Amino acid sequence: MMQPPGELIELLHRYDEDVRAVVLGLRQVVLEEMAPCHEYIFTMRGRVMLLYGPTSRVIEDCVCMIGAYRKHANLQFTDGLDLTDAHGVLEGSGKRMRHLKIRAISDLGRPEIREFLRQARQNAGMTRRASPADDEVVTRIKPARSASKT
Repeated sequence: MMQPPGELIELLHRYDEDVRAVVLGLRQVVLEEMAPCHEYIFTMRGRVMLLYGPTSRVIEDCVCMIGAYRKHANLQFTDGLDLTDAHGVLEGSGKRMRHLKIRAISDLGRPEIREFLRQARQNAGMTRRASPADDEVVTRIKPARSASKT
């Protein structure tokens, strides 16, 4: 199991315990399916975001992301329109992006989550090792801005 960085735990402090558990559990599933990969963690409009991609240019090469919301987490796919959705569960109406809402830790066992992650990884040309090691995930965290100006 890949331990979450302390900075991520700090960023998630404002969410209730259930949402924190969903985000951290979903992160583990994503890393199991996407590693080796790059992970970029930051806040945007008060929301914690975790982006995943094959290169250090995660913003430009993002394959999928986790967004923390007040009552759930989204697993978003940058090129979600290209995913085969046999279950009809992907949401979104944009030109490319699609997402799944994950509301409970029990949702993490849904097989379509890993199916979509595997499709997205293959579509992006990413390779996967049978059992990724912790050092196969390069994590960068954008520090939160402080309220005071120095």
